[in-house]
Amino acid sequence: MTEAIEAQTPSRALAVRLWRAELAPRWPWLALAALLTAITAAAASAYAFVAHWAVGLLESRDPSVLWLAPVVVIAVAAVRGVSLYLQTIQTNRIALKVMQSLQQAMYARLVTADFARLASEPVGALISRFINDITLLREALVRAANNLLRDTLTIAGALAAMFYFDWLLALFVLVVYPLAAIPVTRIGRALRRTATKSQTQMGEVTSFLEESFSGARMVKAYGLEAQEQDRARTAFLDRYRLLLSMTASKARVDPLLEVFGGIAFAGVLAFAGWRAVTGEAGVAEFVGFIAAIGVMAPAVRALGTLSAVMQEGFSVLARVYAVLDETDRVTEAAGAAPLKVTKGAVKLEGVGFSYGEAAPALHGVDIEIPAGKTVALVGPSGSGKTTVLNLIPRLYDPQAGRILIDGQDIRGVTLSSLRGAMALVSQDAVLFDDTVKANIAFGRPDAADAEVEAAAAAADAHDFIMALPGGYDARVGPKGNALSGGQRQRIAIARAILRDAPVLLLDEATSALDAESETRVQQALERLSQGRTTLVIAHRLSTVRAADRIYVLDGGRVAESGRHDDLLAKNGLYARLCRLQFGE
Repeated sequence: MTEAIEAQTPSRALAVRLWRAELAPRWPWLALAALLTAITAAAASAYAFVAHWAVGLLESRDPSVLWLAPVVVIAVAAVRGVSLYLQTIQTNRIALKVMQSLQQAMYARLVTADFARLASEPVGALISRFINDITLLREALVRAANNLLRDTLTIAGALAAMFYFDWLLALFVLVVYPLAAIPVTRIGRALRRTATKSQTQMGEVTSFLEESFSGARMVKAYGLEAQEQDRARTAFLDRYRLLLSMTASKARVDPLLEVFGGIAFAGVLAFAGWRAVTGEAGVAEFVGFIAAIGVMAPAVRALGTLSAVMQEGFSVLARVYAVLDETDRVTEAAGAAPLKVTKGAVKLEGVGFSYGEAAPALHGVDIEIPAGKTVALVGPSGSGKTTVLNLIPRLYDPQAGRILIDGQDIRGVTLSSLRGAMALVSQDAVLFDDTVKANIAFGRPDAADAEVEAAAAAADAHDFIMALPGGYDARVGPKGNALSGGQRQRIAIARAILRDAPVLLLDEATSALDAESETRVQQALERLSQGRTTLVIAHRLSTVRAADRIYVLDGGRVAESGRHDDLLAKNGLYARLCRLQFGE
């Protein structure tokens, strides 16, 4: 998809959008950078005039050339050095600010995007957009800011000097040098296509690394180090080949410019020498003209290589704007009102859902969760249990039917009020690399310390928290790896208790725990569920025996429903699942 968008987005359109959105609002910074750039370019062009003036003094045998010319040269160099330093600082400041703005905009867009959008792309690929892509864009912006205007002005100043010294020679240079632009432009276009592939591939490599290191425990437990090394070798080899192709494309630019520059310089020497020998031009003009070419040649070469860098930047910019321009499928209706929770009753009426073009995950599902009651969803893997849970907070929207909370269609209420009425505890307790207190207060950052501790006590977590170095101020480590599975789960339950939401969603909350931890967590969940409308998904059927109602899903349909004993008496799918688990 990115490559298609990239191919359809002209560089001019991308540049105009970047200018309007990011650069034009910072015009004072740009004006200062432009002033410093102009001073730098003027100082560079001044070398040609200084050379012409110094040779004139030599021709007239003026003794002041011995001391005055060096002073002037040093003064010009000092001005150029200071202005170049300040210009570099200012242009980098602008580029870094634009980079920060785009990162923030892209993060804001993704963090508020549909859950389906986030789930469709590996985490590593998303991270690559913020690090690798944006770094390439920053480099392109810095090169453009440092070189584009400065080198253009330098070339303009050098050409002005050439026309001043010998207009006929200047015309000759103008004919030869632009010929190099034709192959350089073609190389730039090819490089942009390769750059798009490179950025996509970098996302894949980053995703592989994130996946491999996150699964280090499984890799070692199964002795898969050699297999992972083979995967890494393939990924890095593909990366090497693509980068080598890009390097080869870039490497062609400098030789082309060198050859055309050499041809131009040789022609100028021959032409200028002939004019000097015939007396049509003086030695001072000849030296000044050669000095002007010496000033212009590096600027021309820099602009030529800048084209390749800019094409990489445009490729990144297309990917960034592709993210910013994505539209959500789960949106608030016009005039959506806040959800009014009076009791907390949840009802699914004829709900149908499918993931893209895949076979439907749900077919006309009817489920009712009375206010303050606990309803469990059980069934084989792939039966649609998690899909039902994801539809209630509108992580997805059903293609058929509707979902009601206290009689209100959830599509007609604001997303913030809908999700604010719910608390989720899942199998994988999501903790952040922060303090225990911050993780418990994640849903209510303004909660008082006493409230946090009360929630932890209710979740059977207070005692082990106090035993940690630092207590509630102890850091839990990345993904909570400083805690055991049971401890992480009780922290997650404390977070849900503190949120005090009327609707509770429990997704396999105890399936990954040992027997002792499961018992403690189950007791905490029972306390959490009291007085709340609770939907429980569980593979361990022992955890749903006491549910007020159990819905058995099979193939995206409700196969049967009732209480535990009633379902056993029916001797249907639920009874078969129970026999498989504990022989009832």
